[in-house]
Amino acid sequence: MVRLFFLFIMSTYLIANPYETNCIYCHKDKKELKYFMTNYTLLYSSEKKIKKAMFNFLKNPTSNKSVTPYEYIIKHGFKEKSKLSDKDLKDAINTYYDKYNIKQFIK
Repeated sequence: MVRLFFLFIMSTYLIANPYETNCIYCHKDKKELKYFMTNYTLLYSSEKKIKKAMFNFLKNPTSNKSVTPYEYIIKHGFKEKSKLSDKDLKDAINTYYDKYNIKQFIK
C-alpha cells in the first residue's frame, strides 16, 4: 500500500509542468501574475521578445531587466537566479505565457 502511494506521488511529480511545481509556490496571487504579464507585454509586445526577456531575467536577475515595481522588491525581496534547467525554464515560461497572455483577452 505504501509503495503504491509513493509510486502515485512520484508519477504525479514527474508529469507535472515546471510552472506548476516551481513557480506557483511563490506566485500564488493571480493578480500579481497578470500584472507582470501586462508589464512584459507593454515593454516587449511580441511573444518571442516577451519570452526571451523573461528567460534572460530569470537566468540572471538584475534591476535593469526587471519589470517589478520598486515597492514590490522592497516588500518581497529580489528574485534569485533560477535553478531550473533551460528546458524546464522555457516550459514554465511557455505555460505562464499561455495562461496570462493579455492578447488572448483582446478580440
